Amino acid sequence: MHPKAPDRPAEAPAEWHIASILVHLRPEHSPEVRAAVAALGDVEVHAEERGRMVVTVEGPHEGRIADRMTAIHLMPGVMSAVMVFHHAEPMAARTAEEIGAARR
Repeated sequence: MHPKAPDRPAEAPAEWHIASILVHLRPEHSPEVRAAVAALGDVEVHAEERGRMVVTVEGPHEGRIADRMTAIHLMPGVMSAVMVFHHAEPMAARTAEEIGAARR
């Protein structure tokens, strides 16, 4: 991987981003989609019901959010993945514990 690839900024991020994504999927594909989403990293499934899934994505920049949303949208069985919320905050506002977890 190139050292300045968008997924790994060279310097410490100035902001931390979190977004929620509403995923519409074919219910019969739910187990596979859930497993594939969990395997992405930086993504957490919060709710799932009858062909809908709510996930959050966290990362150091908007590109991480967009990459994960696109990856979910392209998964077999997924009909759409739409961002419904996006928030960015300065890293200075995060606790040392949150920053340490984010760097793992």
